[in-house]
Amino acid sequence: MSPDTDDDPVLATLHELHACDVSAARAQRLRARCQTYLKTQGVSRHLPLTSRAGVWRALRALAAAWCVVYLVETLRRAAAVYGL
Repeated sequence: MSPDTDDDPVLATLHELHACDVSAARAQRLRARCQTYLKTQGVSRHLPLTSRAGVWRALRALAAAWCVVYLVETLRRAAAVYGL
């Protein structure tokens, strides 16, 4: 079936759809509201770079501590299996 056939019901339905758009005044009001929201929320949501670095440093320390605990427990259980 080629796309230029007139007997396609889907294409016929698509041709019947109406194009809808908001008015220019409504678009301007929505744009202004969005910009105001982004300006007020964007500043308070983002952490400064120093806070982000502190968070990543804390996560790395937590991951390192978890690895040390896991390694110690693995060695302890291996020693118990071999009777050491």
